[in-house]
Amino acid sequence: MKTLLVPLDFSTATERVLQTAIMLAKALAARLVVLHVLQPITAMGDPMMPDLTQIPSLQKAAETNARTQLANAYAQVAAQGVSVEQEFHDGPASTVILERARALSADLVVMGSHGHTALYDLLLGSTSHTVLKNPPCPVVIVPSKK
Repeated sequence: MKTLLVPLDFSTATERVLQTAIMLAKALAARLVVLHVLQPITAMGDPMMPDLTQIPSLQKAAETNARTQLANAYAQVAAQGVSVEQEFHDGPASTVILERARALSADLVVMGSHGHTALYDLLLGSTSHTVLKNPPCPVVIVPSKK
């Protein structure tokens, strides 16, 4: 059975990514592994977070929210009759995605793109761009908007 790795960041692109992955899984008789990578909250230079003691509680709230959304995505895929597993990891998103794709021997990665400007990607980086630079398998990028 083929394996499609589907990293989800729960942005506005998530629904389109899931629908594309479900369509591909059905066409290829593949299983989906929906993945969320929780990145650590950093407050370096963030004027909106003067109290660093807030970080642990914010990180825990982010984890709880992400786990709930991942469970909802899992249920949405399962309801469509597609074989699905879910994974939750911490760390740098692109690194974890590439590691999991290799470990799962994924046949395809299906992920979203936010369509940020080149300057944004240069300054902050782009997870999809990093995954595309060193993919262990083909990668399908689903744009955030039609």
